[in-house]
Amino acid sequence: MRIKYPITLVYLVLGLAVVATPLYWWTYDFGGLLIIGTSPFQFVITLLGTTLEISGLITAVLEAYRAYLIITLARNIYLVTMKDKPVRTYALTSLSIPYLIYPLIIYYIANYVFGVYHVPAKYPLVLMDSGVMGMNYGDTNILMTITITPHLIYWVALAIGLMAIPAAIETRRHNKSKQAIGSEARNPTTRPQGNI
Repeated sequence: MRIKYPITLVYLVLGLAVVATPLYWWTYDFGGLLIIGTSPFQFVITLLGTTLEISGLITAVLEAYRAYLIITLARNIYLVTMKDKPVRTYALTSLSIPYLIYPLIIYYIANYVFGVYHVPAKYPLVLMDSGVMGMNYGDTNILMTITITPHLIYWVALAIGLMAIPAAIETRRHNKSKQAIGSEARNPTTRPQGNI
């Protein structure tokens, strides 16, 4: 059996593998006081070493979304392999790219909140790595290390999400060739010429 859309098939199979992998994509550690582990399919907040109960509720909703994506990707793999219908989903693309922006959002929100409530602190711009947040409380200077870590599974998800571009090109190319063959069959360019 020949697969007409190999790039799309690889994109879908790898996407299914990433979605089914139960790992956190990013970890945000605020001096060990607050640790957040997150992915589009699970979420945990640990405050002072205790996991908050809201984490379980959020994770349950995200796991339902994971199940939906697994079913959708499995169906799309079936359609590509058995029916030669190139169905793609841009879920990994739309889920992985915003994670690059989240550290900026946290930076602006933290500094806005500190400013509104007149907290003598400055949240550092930490995109991926560590930074130190300084806070003055009376005569005491408090330093907190902030670490934002993307995990390997995130980079794999981002790379697979970007595979949507060549998959779309492959699909478009096959669709154009189908349309060209169909229009030739309806409007042949060479007509037999008879004697006048």
